[in-house]
Amino acid sequence: MKFLLDLKFVSLLIVFTICGLPAFAQGYEIRLNINSRGDTAVLGHYFAKASATYADDTIILDKSRRGIFKGKQKLERGLYFVVINNVKLFDFIVGDEQKFEITADTLDLVNKTNSKGSQENEVFFAFQRFNMQKGLRFQELRQSYESAADSKKPEIRTQLQELNQERMDYLQKTIDANKGLFVAKFLQTLIPVDAKIPDYPRDETGKITDSTYLYRWYRAHFFDNLNIYDPEMLRTPFYEEKLLEYFNKVIPQHPDTINLEADKVLEKAHSDPAVFRCVLVSLFNQYTKSQIMVHENIWVHLAEKWYIPHASFTSPDYLDKLGKEVEKRKTNLIGNYAPSMEMLMALPPDHFKAAMLDTAIKNDLHAGVPINDFRKSLKGKFTAILFWDISCSHCRKTIQDLYAEYEKLNGKGLTVITVMTVNTKEAKGKWIDFVNEHQMFGWTNAWSPYSAKYRTTYDISSTPQLFLLNENEEIIGKRLSPEQLELFLK
Repeated sequence: MKFLLDLKFVSLLIVFTICGLPAFAQGYEIRLNINSRGDTAVLGHYFAKASATYADDTIILDKSRRGIFKGKQKLERGLYFVVINNVKLFDFIVGDEQKFEITADTLDLVNKTNSKGSQENEVFFAFQRFNMQKGLRFQELRQSYESAADSKKPEIRTQLQELNQERMDYLQKTIDANKGLFVAKFLQTLIPVDAKIPDYPRDETGKITDSTYLYRWYRAHFFDNLNIYDPEMLRTPFYEEKLLEYFNKVIPQHPDTINLEADKVLEKAHSDPAVFRCVLVSLFNQYTKSQIMVHENIWVHLAEKWYIPHASFTSPDYLDKLGKEVEKRKTNLIGNYAPSMEMLMALPPDHFKAAMLDTAIKNDLHAGVPINDFRKSLKGKFTAILFWDISCSHCRKTIQDLYAEYEKLNGKGLTVITVMTVNTKEAKGKWIDFVNEHQMFGWTNAWSPYSAKYRTTYDISSTPQLFLLNENEEIIGKRLSPEQLELFLK
């Protein structure tokens, strides 16, 4: 049984790997000879990110701190690690060779961790030693650069560039010398995509003919060195990081663009269940948890097109709840044409003033001016809609703040309609008193005493809720605070 580990990790300088071929009958046998105070050793592997780690085997070391991880089926290829006393000691590669020995000294894990019987780990551990050495030199040069006189900085910058090139040369040479081994595939992922970026296309005079070429090239080749459609890449600690970097930093940050790119990636990933699940869950979680307003458009799209129809790994109950949530959100996403509100009635200032003196008017639920289509009757460059409840203290505070903002921003083309969401006689009386007390007559005070369908179309599960529309009656902001309105009106 594999289980999720919750460990306090001690990281090596750099961690890398690979994963996932079918299991064969030969099994695995990994011998440990380790200088450690603990006696319980756990064999684990990464999955898509450093925080997702799983245990494959557990053994008790003998008095000489030796032990054997052993199983009847081969392990899937990938980056594995050894844990003793809840501390991760070192990483290693499991490739096609699955019967080997690892010797390690906890006093110097990078320099004194070695392997016998595994060429891939000999290469892997040698790279880590090389990388630590060059990393220390890099830190020295960076410190020298920061404290150096301006006249010395070009020389140090050249040394830094040479050091980086030395690392790239080492990687490429090692990859070429180990073709066909998993470790070569792994080392390829450590080479930045832009390490060999081409020049701009130019005409015969040397003038650049396409200023967008390098961006388009970088975007098209972003996954050249880490193939996200390769299931072996899942057993690394940086798969998800690479995937989300593409969506967060490489492509334009517009929901339509992100949705289109997500569709392309998921369509291609669909041929492998593990890759598809990882991509879908990573993207879905990314945009569901996001605090950026327009990202709601993305997770709703992912849920409707991909998660609900294809996430067979999720419980039916969750999919049913997700489907209901999608239906509530679909009609009021950013960029949508604002939904209509049936049977909306506006109460003019004269009604509020008269109701102060006449109880019959105050209790009349049918008084007011019908608004056939608020989107056409409230003409302005921007229209704010506040859904609020007179019995809610937070709503009363919000509507007062909104009125202050309205008086400040009215000259910038802002119109406001407030919709009181409770349609009882008692609520109307309190509403009348509140509006009269605070003299909120500059905007449209409305409610719908005959229908509450707008609660569904605008997803008003709680109040207050403040929306903002542009002059085309499209939603450009939702769940706003009154103070945020000014950001849209600039």
